[in-house]
Amino acid sequence: MNIALPAADLPPIPLPARRLGVLVPPANPTVEIEYPALLPGDTALHAMRLPVFAGDLQARNRSYVASYASCLKGFGHLRLDALSIAMTGSHYRLGHSGDLDLCRRLTDAAGLPVETASLAIARALQTLGIEHLTLISPYPDAVTAEAREYWASAGFALYDLSSFGDQLVAYILTPAQVLEAILRTRIHPRGAVLLSGTGMRTLEAIALARSAIEQPLLASNPCAVWSLLRPTGAEVSGWMRASLPAALLDTARP
Repeated sequence: MNIALPAADLPPIPLPARRLGVLVPPANPTVEIEYPALLPGDTALHAMRLPVFAGDLQARNRSYVASYASCLKGFGHLRLDALSIAMTGSHYRLGHSGDLDLCRRLTDAAGLPVETASLAIARALQTLGIEHLTLISPYPDAVTAEAREYWASAGFALYDLSSFGDQLVAYILTPAQVLEAILRTRIHPRGAVLLSGTGMRTLEAIALARSAIEQPLLASNPCAVWSLLRPTGAEVSGWMRASLPAALLDTARP
C-alpha cells in the first residue's frame, strides 16, 4: 500500500539501521539533546530514565549503579544494538577496573554491548595515546576527588584540574561558561582536556574552542556515542566531527 505524505516538503522518516539505548539520570537535561545531534540519521535513540532516589549525590550514585541491571530489563523485547549508561560520576568510586567489571557483567546479562560513559572516555584516551589529563569537573569536591582517583587507576596523570566549587553545577552551566573554563585551563603539550559529566552542555563549547586549542578536547557524550558506534560502520555526523578529534573518527569504522 502506498502512503501519500500530506505535504510534499515533509522529510522522509527512515527505518533505523540500528538502535541505541541509553540510561539517563532522572534530572539530566542534556543527554537527550546531545545524543541525537551526535547520532547519524539512520540510528534511533531509545532513552530510559533511571529511578529517582533519596539522599545526597553520593548516596544516589550508589543507588543508580545498583539499579542498572533491573533498568536494562525495562526495554523489554525491543532489540537494541548497544546501550550507553550516560553517567560518569557514579562510576568514579568504582575505579577503572571496577567500571570494566560492571560493564562486562551488564553486557553478559543483556546480551548486547553495554558501556558507561566513563569507560567510553577511557577508551578514547587510550586510542589517542594520551597520558596527561586536564580535568574540568562540574561535581562537588568529593566526586571530583573520586574522579582523580579513577583516572589515575586508568593510567592517566592529572596535569591540571578546574572545578566550579563544591557543588553540582553540570545541569546549569551554559555553553559559554564551559567554553570559558576550557580556555582558562592549563594543558600538557601532549595531553588532553576532559570535560566530565553527561549533564554538562559541551558540544558547542568544544566546537568553538578547537580553533584555539591544539590538544584533544573530550567530553562524556561524544565519547559514549563514538565508542558504541565505531564497530558498526555508522556514518559520522556533523556534530561528531565538530566535537571529537579527527584521529578518533579515523577509527570509527572497522
